[in-house]
Amino acid sequence: MTRLRRTFYDPKLLSLLTFLVWVGFSLLFLPDDYQAFAFLFLIPLTWQAGLRGLGWVVPLLLGSNLLQCLYPWGGFSWDNLLVTTLPGVMALGFVAMLRERDWRRKRELEESLRYMQLLEEGSLAISNAADPLELTESAMTALHNLKIAPHLAFVRFREGRPVVVSARGGLERYRGRHLPQQKLSSLASLTDSFTVGNYLEGIPESVGWSTAAVPVSARQKRPLGVVILAREGHRPFEAKEKAIVNSLARIMGAQLGQMEALRQLEDAYDGTLRALGLALEFRDHETQGHTRRVAAWADQLAQDVGLDASMRKFLRWGAYLHDIGKLSISDHILRKPGKLTEEEWEVMKTHVTKGWEMLSRVPFLPQETLEVVRHHHENWDGTGYPDGLKGQDIPLLARIFAVVDTFDALYSPRPYKRAWTPAEIIEELQRLKGKKLDPRLVDIFIRRITSPVGKGAMEAANPSRSQGAWPGSP
Repeated sequence: MTRLRRTFYDPKLLSLLTFLVWVGFSLLFLPDDYQAFAFLFLIPLTWQAGLRGLGWVVPLLLGSNLLQCLYPWGGFSWDNLLVTTLPGVMALGFVAMLRERDWRRKRELEESLRYMQLLEEGSLAISNAADPLELTESAMTALHNLKIAPHLAFVRFREGRPVVVSARGGLERYRGRHLPQQKLSSLASLTDSFTVGNYLEGIPESVGWSTAAVPVSARQKRPLGVVILAREGHRPFEAKEKAIVNSLARIMGAQLGQMEALRQLEDAYDGTLRALGLALEFRDHETQGHTRRVAAWADQLAQDVGLDASMRKFLRWGAYLHDIGKLSISDHILRKPGKLTEEEWEVMKTHVTKGWEMLSRVPFLPQETLEVVRHHHENWDGTGYPDGLKGQDIPLLARIFAVVDTFDALYSPRPYKRAWTPAEIIEELQRLKGKKLDPRLVDIFIRRITSPVGKGAMEAANPSRSQGAWPGSP
C-alpha cells in the first residue's frame, strides 16, 4: 500500500496520467480548439527532464494532437495540426531551456561552494602549519583537491636555478630536483597574474600539456617562488580558475613570508644571545668553548628526552646565557687562581640571581630560558642554590642543563685541573645521581656519550683532548 501511494504521488507519473485524461476527455467531449491546451499538462514533465526530455515529450504531444486531428476519422488537416502543435512545442522548448539554465546555475553555485569549502580548509591547513615544509605541502594538497590541474609543482630559486620543492601528479618525480628549463628566471615570480608559457621544457611528460604559473610572493611583492600548473590537452586556464589559484597563492605567500621573517628574527635572537654568552668567555679564559659545547650537548639530551623544537630552543638560549650573571662579579673573585673564601663564594653564587634579574628585563625571553639561568645550580636532593629546590620541583630544562654543565666541567681541562678520563667521568656522574643530578637524565646521557655516535660528538666538540677511549666505543 505504501509503495502504491508513493507511485501515485510521483509528480512525473501524475503529470502523465493527467495529460492522458485530458487527451481522452478533449477527444470525446471538447471542440478541436481545445487541443492546443494539451501541452500545459506536459510542462511538469519537461521541467523535470530538461532538454533531454524533449525527445519523448514532443513526440507525445505530436501524437496526441495527430490523434485529435484524425478523429473523427477522415477529418485530418495539416493546418490544424500545425496550429495546435507548434505553440506547444515552442512553449515546452522554452521551459526546457529555463530548466537547463536553472541546473547550470545550480551546478555553478555548488561548484563555487565546493571551491569555497576547499579554500577554507586549505587556508586553515596553511595557517596551522608548523614549518615551511608542512606549509608548502598543505598548500599543494589544497591545490590538488581543487582539481583545477592534476600536475602541480612549487618552484623556488636556489642560486638562480629553479628547484621543485613540492609536487603532485606527473611532476612528483621532480621533487627536490632542478627543472631542466634553465631560462626560467626568478623574475617570473614578480608578476601579479598567471604567466603562460612552457615552463616545463625538457620534461617528456609535459608534451601536449597546457601550463600556467602563478607567483607566490610575500609582502612588498618579495618573490618566494612560483606554482606551476599543468593539464593534458589544449585547455587554457579560465579566469575563474586563475582567481581561485591566485587566492590560495596569496594566502600561501603571506603565511610563508611571515614564517620566514619569524625564522630570520629567531636566528637574529639566537645569534645575539650566543654572542652574549661568548662575551663572558672572553672575560673568563678558563671557560673558552664551554658555551658552544653545553648548548650542543643540552640539545642532544633534550632530543633524547623527547622535547619539541620550541622547548629545545628555549633550552639552547638558556645554555647561551646561563652564566651571564658572572658579568656582575668582580675580576678578583671571578679570575682568582686559588680557592675562594666563604664570603667570596657567597658572592659568586649570586651570579644566578643576578643573571635572572638582568634577563627578566628582556621581553622576548620565555620563562623556560629564565628558569635555566636561575636554577641550573639547584641539586636533586635540595642542597643547591639559590632556592633550594628539590627533585621534580626543579624545572626540567634546568635539570637537563645541570647534567651537561657538570659533564663539561669534568670533561674539559682547566688551569687548576686536568680533564677527567671517560671512566672517571661516568663514575662521577653515577655518584651524583640522586644527589646533585636527576637520576633518569643521567642514565639517558650516559647511554648517549657511550654510544659510537656520542663518542664522535665528544671528539668533534673537543678534538684536542686525548684522555682515553669511551667505554663501549669502537
